[in-house]
Amino acid sequence: MKIAMHGLSGADLLRLAGGTNTSATVRRLCDAERSKHILLLHTVIAEAALRFPEACAAVELADSWKLLTRVQRHAPHVAADVLQMPQLGSWATDCLLRMGRTDSDSAELRADLAQAGGFAAVAGLRAGLEFDVPIASPAGRPALPGLGPLSARAPGIVRLVRSGGRLELVTADGVVPLHEPRPLVVAVDHAGLSLDVVIDCTTPSLDRYRHRRLAAVGPSDLRRWSERMAGAWRILAVHHRAEAEGISLSLRSVVPLRTDRAGSTVAATSPSAFGAIATSLPSDDLVLAETLVHEFQHMKLCSVLDLLPLIDSVPGPLGYAPWRDDPRPLKALLHGAYAYLGVTRFWRTQRRHLPAEQALRGHAEFARRRGETLLAVESLVASGRLTAEGGRFVGEARRQLRAWQHDPVPEEALRLGLSASFEHRTTWEARHVVVDPEAVRGLVAHWTARGPAPVDDRTEPPYQVRSGARRGPHPRETLLTLRYAEPRRFRALLDAEGPGREGALGLSGADTALLRGDLSTAEAGYRDEIGRRPAAPEAWSGLALAVRGRSDPAASLLRRRVPLVAALHAAIRATGECADPLELAGWLARGATDRRGP
Repeated sequence: MKIAMHGLSGADLLRLAGGTNTSATVRRLCDAERSKHILLLHTVIAEAALRFPEACAAVELADSWKLLTRVQRHAPHVAADVLQMPQLGSWATDCLLRMGRTDSDSAELRADLAQAGGFAAVAGLRAGLEFDVPIASPAGRPALPGLGPLSARAPGIVRLVRSGGRLELVTADGVVPLHEPRPLVVAVDHAGLSLDVVIDCTTPSLDRYRHRRLAAVGPSDLRRWSERMAGAWRILAVHHRAEAEGISLSLRSVVPLRTDRAGSTVAATSPSAFGAIATSLPSDDLVLAETLVHEFQHMKLCSVLDLLPLIDSVPGPLGYAPWRDDPRPLKALLHGAYAYLGVTRFWRTQRRHLPAEQALRGHAEFARRRGETLLAVESLVASGRLTAEGGRFVGEARRQLRAWQHDPVPEEALRLGLSASFEHRTTWEARHVVVDPEAVRGLVAHWTARGPAPVDDRTEPPYQVRSGARRGPHPRETLLTLRYAEPRRFRALLDAEGPGREGALGLSGADTALLRGDLSTAEAGYRDEIGRRPAAPEAWSGLALAVRGRSDPAASLLRRRVPLVAALHAAIRATGECADPLELAGWLARGATDRRGP
């Protein structure tokens, strides 16, 4: 098994950054990942032989390697296909991590190493060879990676034998005849482009995502997956051909996840499992098409980062990512920005091909994501942490995003998209931005003395970002998104909220008024909430939303400086005085004018 040298040309890098990736470029990424898998496999076997010789002998690791070598000689295309499996990459990574954490032989280590026999057996089955190899039996159910459990139960490590056209499982209790296992496959084809993916519910190494994996997919579930994938593939093959071609070449497995508590789609990728994405079954074809594009972007970037460093290795501060409610490190921001660059491109095109009842959704998503993604990209550039290759990569993304800011968007879609974006950012800032306490004390002194503010609308005290766990979006943000994405569901959820109603989201009265467009009632409600709970970040961001459309100095400053006004309000309250939030914002906004005089 030869490991080739791989790299990316400057032209390839720019194509990937700009979304004009060709099939040849994606093939190069796939080839690089296969070599990475071979290297990982070599390392697992060498490390196990050196440090855990008894475990290595017990699971006959050398025999699994010999079977893979036989398959490569007999059917090299089959060997290449198995070595490309995302299950193999994630398994090898997990093995190396386990060996790195221990110096002791264990049943868990042997079970991990025995999975090498499963990959060898899959290769042997596809090549039509006879073989006899040990395989793992997770939770007492022997299984093959990507194919699922075999029709027998047996604890520990068992043997899988193929001889004379028969497949048998040899256990401590005897020999069990087997039918050759078949994977759960979703195969779709449209406009001359096909996609074939395995639905993998069982391979242990693919249960690596933050969300819960489905334990099984029955016939009716598989039919739903096939129907949804066919609809998404029609969208991609016709309107997003470059992305569809790349997905067709690289996507091998889908790990089905449970939806979150709100019924929203959840999805993820892993750098250790190139070729696999994890996702719950989306609510419609359009969401699945967007999800495939989003996760394909992550897959490509994972491979690029295996080949080229785009960010230096010096730890840096956490920052704002417009798609997360927790502060993110720079590498995560790069991943998110690249994923949403693909999403923005998707909606830029797709919005022009939607039926009238969905056009608002497409335009609003494009308007929202182009601004958010440009903000993230500008933060990456300003960080000073990009390598030369990273500078070119992110610079090409920025060039495209800046050009897209001039694309016309209908007024209502622009308003709705930017409102949802504003809600996310102001809530994040209210939760995580900490203003310098010394600067706040100075402001309190000027306020108490009834002097002019020493800052104004153009200056700001130093601040830091406070880390915090992910909480999920505030219900208000969920509804602001649904307002353009699913108007009927938005109205139904909003109608269920309010006094005397059993609303599922638990919105405040101010939130409900805001979402109904009653801004004066919402403003009064949020001011009252802040009076009762001054540390509630969602009340502060809600107030900024309620006055966002006003042009007076107080509203203008508040919508840009929520953390500053909130910090000053809290510090003044600690002195025993109560101050109105908008009065404080107006005082800060007048600071420069008051110091200059009439």
